[in-house]
Amino acid sequence: MIGLNNILLKNMKDLYDNTILIVDDSPANIGILVSLLEDFDMKTAISGEDALNTVFNDNPPDLILLDIMMPKMDGYEVCKRVRADERSREIPIIFLTAKVQKEDVLKGFELGAQDYITKPFDTHELIERVKVQLKLKMQRELLKRMSEILEQKVDERTAELNESNLKLEHANKKLLVLDEAKNEFLKLISHEIRTPLNGILGPASVLSEMIDDPQLRELFDILNESVQRLEEVSKLALEITQMQTTGRDMAKTQINMKSVIEKLIEANLPNANEKHLTFSTLFKPQASIRVVEMYFTRCMQEIIDNAIKFSNENGVIHITTATKDGQLKIIVSNTGEVIPADQIEEIVKPFGAGRQHSDEHVGLGLHYVQTFLEIHGAGLDISSSKEKTEISLIFRMNDDVQTKATETL
Repeated sequence: MIGLNNILLKNMKDLYDNTILIVDDSPANIGILVSLLEDFDMKTAISGEDALNTVFNDNPPDLILLDIMMPKMDGYEVCKRVRADERSREIPIIFLTAKVQKEDVLKGFELGAQDYITKPFDTHELIERVKVQLKLKMQRELLKRMSEILEQKVDERTAELNESNLKLEHANKKLLVLDEAKNEFLKLISHEIRTPLNGILGPASVLSEMIDDPQLRELFDILNESVQRLEEVSKLALEITQMQTTGRDMAKTQINMKSVIEKLIEANLPNANEKHLTFSTLFKPQASIRVVEMYFTRCMQEIIDNAIKFSNENGVIHITTATKDGQLKIIVSNTGEVIPADQIEEIVKPFGAGRQHSDEHVGLGLHYVQTFLEIHGAGLDISSSKEKTEISLIFRMNDDVQTKATETL
């Protein structure tokens, strides 16, 4: 705004720098007016024709003092012609006349005059009225200039926004192309990995029963573990791609969440028992969500698997649900390795900077969880401290179930 004020101030001139055109067929009257208005720049004309020639030259006046009673062309006609021309339409006109009839005054205003002064003049009144009209003219010009400047600024800003929108649109198109290429790549690489894997897994199962040598058995177990992990990554990559491409359009059903999680706990008990871990669950009976069940099952498997891997020996893994403000939270918590705060955002990225496996690779598990939540319009919250690491999945509840939940609170 300071810049705008500076521009406007440069376009303003001093009141006394304005030029006044005095039009009167009496030289004596002109002489009186010139002496009264000596502080202003002035031009004079002794006829209507002279007045119009002055008005329409390259330097038109800023105000016209116009006598009405003149031969050949009276002041009314001069005013009419001045107002009819676009070049002079905005010049203020003050009529000077001995006429005081109401009809004469009204006629002057109807033709476009700004003011009306009767002869003989009151010196102070004349000067003040001239100043008022010049100030009003300067303010109109200032507002017009301000409007032009603001319009120019708006046009410039609009052009900048249009350019930014074009760049953003172009960038979005590039991102869509890259995202599509990424998805195609993941499908391709998953297929290309799974094909030779299937050729390995079958023979590996047969070989497992044929190896008796302890050293060969150890080597085989390492090989088999790597193959199994590779197959798991391949499955995850393929499902992530499926979710990103078609997951939002897949049919979502109301599931028995408690049953799904209890079955997963039972399936994971052998791994939990190796670290002497126990599970503690608490489910709200009225809590319900609509999801793609196979994706939900895999999502909870990844979270439970992580909790087992990173829990301390003899720990407890808590799985609970909570409802509030139309939302359902599924909370999985355990005590174990602390996730540094600066790595929490990273661990949900594909192959992000989380804890590395023994073969120096990190997984896709939490990225799978993140993708699952995105296609369901749900949220993820992760917190970690010495007391516990907690992962919360945040869903919007079904309207009918939400009503029941509210009634039971």
